[in-house]
Parts: sequence; C-alpha cells; structure tokens
Amino acid sequence: MSAATMREAFVPSGPYGLHIGGEEVAAGDVFEAIDPSVGTAWAEVPQASSGDVDRAVAAARGAFASWRRVTPATRQTLLWRLADAVEAEPERWARLLATENGRPIREASAADVPTCAAILRYFSGVLRDLRGDQIPLEKPDSLVYTVREPLGVIAALIPWNSPLITLANKLGPALAAGNTVVLKPSEFASASVLEFARLAQGILPPGVVNVVTGYGPSVGAALVAHADVAKVTFTGGTPTARKIMAAAGAALTPAIMELGGKGAMVVCADADLDAAVADAVTGIYMANGEVCVAASRLLVHRDVHDEFAERFAALARSIRIGDALDPATQFGPLVSAPQRDRVAAAIAAAREEGAAVVVGGDVPALDAPLDGGFFLAPTLLADPAGSTSASREEFFGPVTVLERFDDDAEALARANATRYGLAAGVWTRDLARAHRMARELEAGIVWVNTWFDLPVGVPMGGVKDSGFGRELSAETLHEYSAPKVVNVDLGSARPQLWGER
Repeated sequence: MSAATMREAFVPSGPYGLHIGGEEVAAGDVFEAIDPSVGTAWAEVPQASSGDVDRAVAAARGAFASWRRVTPATRQTLLWRLADAVEAEPERWARLLATENGRPIREASAADVPTCAAILRYFSGVLRDLRGDQIPLEKPDSLVYTVREPLGVIAALIPWNSPLITLANKLGPALAAGNTVVLKPSEFASASVLEFARLAQGILPPGVVNVVTGYGPSVGAALVAHADVAKVTFTGGTPTARKIMAAAGAALTPAIMELGGKGAMVVCADADLDAAVADAVTGIYMANGEVCVAASRLLVHRDVHDEFAERFAALARSIRIGDALDPATQFGPLVSAPQRDRVAAAIAAAREEGAAVVVGGDVPALDAPLDGGFFLAPTLLADPAGSTSASREEFFGPVTVLERFDDDAEALARANATRYGLAAGVWTRDLARAHRMARELEAGIVWVNTWFDLPVGVPMGGVKDSGFGRELSAETLHEYSAPKVVNVDLGSARPQLWGER
C-alpha cells in the first residue's frame, strides 16, 4: 500500500459557511485550504466580504444585550459543555489539525485538544470570581463600590499555528465576562474554527460567537476598524499588530496584543545538560517551530558550549520527519509554501552574515506524496557572538541559534538585546543565580530549568514588541470587562453653597 492510499486526511462534515447570528451562511466566494504535508487542496473555505463583517458584528451586538445578563451559573455551564464537546472527539480534532496546519497528530492529541478544553473549563470556574469592590471612605454617609461589566463585541483575530488553543484563549475569558465575539481565523487554519463554530451552535445562544473567514487585508481590516467593536484581541506577528493598532486606533478601540518572541534560553556552566538539551530541542521543534514562545536563541556558557552543541545536534538529527497524519511522525511540515520559503530565506541571510549551519538548514528528501509538502529540516545555526540576524529576528520556524557567553552579565545583556520580550529561561543549579537572572531578564515569562511549561492559570504575555495584556489567567477577565463606580449617598447633610445664608 502506498503512502498516498494510507493517508487518512480529515474530511469536512459538509461545505463550510460563515457563522453569523447562529446560522451557517454561504459567502460570495471561496478559497482553498491546503494540506501542508502534501501540498494539495482538501477543503474550500468561505471568503467573507465587508458586508459579511458588518452582519457578524451586528449579530454579536444584538446578542450582547441578552448575553451580558445571563447568570454566571448559566455561562459557567455553557463553557463547561463546550469543553465536554471538544473532549468528546479528540481523534477527530487531532486529525483536523494535522490536515490543516501540519501539526503532528501525536502533538495535537496530547497538547492542543486537552489544552483547549482545559482553558474553557478554567474560565468556566474562575468567572465566579469576577467581582467589583467596596471602596473605604472617610465620609461616613457615602457608600462607593464598583461592579465589573462586559465591554461588548470583541473582535478576535487568531493565527494558524495553534488555532484551537488560541480560540479558547480568546473565547474563554470573553464569554465568561459576558461579551460576544466575532472570530477571524487565519486563512491557513480556518476549518478548525468553523468546525468549532458548528459545535458551538448547538450550545451557545445565536450571535454569541460569530466567525468570518478570509484574507486579512480585507476581512481582518474591516473587522478591527469597525465602530461597533468594543475591543480587539490579536495573536500573531508584530508587523501585522502595528497595522491592526493603527486601524483600531482610528476608532479609539483598545486592544490586547500577544505577539512574537525571540526567546533566549541561557545555559550556565553548572546546568544539568541532559535536561537542558532535551528542553532546548522540545522548546524549538515542538509545533514544527511555529510558536511564539519557542527557544529560538541558545546562549550557552563557554565551558559547556561544545558538549551542548554536540548533544543537541545528535538529538536533532534523530528526529523523525514525516506526514503530520502519521502517529510516528515527530516533526511535520510548515504551514504553507510561503512560510517555508520565508524561513529558508532567513537562514540564507544569516549564513551570508556569518552564521554556520550545524544541522539541518535544507529541505529534506521525502517520497511522494510528501515531496509536494512544505518541509524544512530542524535547523541549528551557530553564531557564537550573536552578531547575525539569526540572533535578533524571529524566524517562526524550526530554527534556533547557538551563541556562546563567558559570564552572567554578558548573558543577560545579550539576552535582553532584542526588541522582543515574551519568554526567556535559565538553566542552573545555583538558586541565587536563578532568582537573580529571572529578575533581570526582560520577558513576560521566565522559566528556570524548564521550557514550554504554561499551565492554565498562569498569566501569558510579553513586554516590549512582544505585546501587552495577559491571557490564560484570572486577571484576563479584567481585560474583557471594565469597572463601573456606584456612589450612593446615605443621607448626608448638604452645605449651603448657593443663595442667601
């Protein structure tokens, strides 16, 4: 049996439509979804118009009037039911993600599906703690308190690398706080969001969650600039974020931005090298390297640099590359041909600047039908002084760069010498050094002797060009609500300020 006949790609449950006001409706045009393991079309996705965006926002605005007054108990139950529904078909979701964006099916099963459900369950529970406060005053005859109120229609724009997880990161807190949502997924990962919308139609009231699909310059631009959007939440690249912020700023619409990263993993001379190498490989090659918190810079102390490099390269060479739908595959394709070509061009540019390829850096030779896929080998570049673009720019692909340092001060200075500030980490057995470096690293997330550990409930977000706002935690509910002050007079006497005394 050939590889082509053995593949079991995801089959849609029917032609896809936009989700507006609780109904699935056709769009005027469609575009193809491409299976990145083989490079061929597997589904058609609706291309929304600006009119479709208007209708989706109007449906969300209409639903907001009643959804905002739904009791916490009801919202809690509905979010829990959404989580149950996702968990009911884990193999189906995993197959969909592998077909859609090339996420190895073993990763999608172990990470994406349970994490999506866990996020929805977390916000189902924590929404009970969304509350105002009573403000103590000197004036005894006044009572001042606050209540937290939802904002309105949330425009949520999500990327292609982990659509189910990112969808839950947006919907969980937004719905928990009483908002309604219009989702705009990436054109490279729309089917999973449309399938989720079909699932949600039988659970949520009409108009609470709406989905418009299509290309960013048309659909995304119309959504973020819409006057009836109360807040924009975006996960993606920094250049796109600047365009979104400009459009949202014209309408004075606030935003949450979870953006790119150039995570520096600092390996000190006293580190446990077995753990450090294992975490470094996982930190960059999980999700095919297409993740914002990737360990894309490895700053290793001179005393252990060469041994670390040898161990890392040996492990990287042993990774099984293949069809994302094959359970034996450890590393799949990039999401698209343009993405693969961008990463390959970035590798070539770094090499011209002086970086050396230690392992990978090329397109692996694979048999048909995988020879039409968007594969790039797991890559390690050597840039000891950190002087090339590989040490500064985000690849958003399976490429990490190995640098060398002499002391803690140098490591910190170089780790912080980037415009990004999402994730960083330090490997050391010295507790004082760990705390000291964690304090000095300029990042929203600092890991010590681990990487990629983001349990639900931990605030996720960055500093500098990695964005602002925090997701995944209880404080995220404050991002999707606003305090209203209620000032009650309890019968105090008024001073005579006007007229005759």
